[in-house]
Amino acid sequence: MIQHLPLKWLVDKSNSQASRCLLRKLRSAALLMMICLFVCAVSSAGTSKLYPPSKDQAGALRLAQVMTTATREDILKLTTQRDHRLATGLQGSHFKDGSLAMGRVFCCHPSLEEGMAIWFYVPPDAPVQVGDIVVVRMGHEATKKDSSSKVNTLVEVREKKDAPKSHCSWDPPKDFLWRRILYCDWMPAEGWTLKKGGNKTWLKPASDAPAK
Repeated sequence: MIQHLPLKWLVDKSNSQASRCLLRKLRSAALLMMICLFVCAVSSAGTSKLYPPSKDQAGALRLAQVMTTATREDILKLTTQRDHRLATGLQGSHFKDGSLAMGRVFCCHPSLEEGMAIWFYVPPDAPVQVGDIVVVRMGHEATKKDSSSKVNTLVEVREKKDAPKSHCSWDPPKDFLWRRILYCDWMPAEGWTLKKGGNKTWLKPASDAPAK
């Protein structure tokens, strides 16, 4: 038989010293969690996608499909990204419509496409359009040994949007999968290799792709 305790007893019990101590501990834990979440958010915001997701990709070539381009007004509002570009030697005059683009490297779920997308600088002599397949040279952040930095930069438009004879596709060819990667049939012959792991992708190592 379940014994039903009087309401007054429950109220008194809740006001006991033990209950107040437990409440303080719960509040402290909640506050600590909020601080941790805040720190994590700030750290994520400070990590620029104008650099590769891992240091071993510095200088390598990667493939991406253009999702969007930024206007000059958009770029000036992105103070962190603008500062990263200025640190590489780019001047304010380089901030023009379309000089910053975002490309997806995974398909096909919005959160994954945007969350894992890479940003890159687009030189004025090589404009891009949404849907283009582009080759991007991955940059690198400044280090203690090398104070200079370099943002991800467009190398070339490899295939225009809606090309009649496309050589690129999302692999594997199964529409229901979320984490498909870009693959082009010319990659193996041109020295591109499949990098496995958390950032699985086809790339051309920096040692095989010297900057011109």
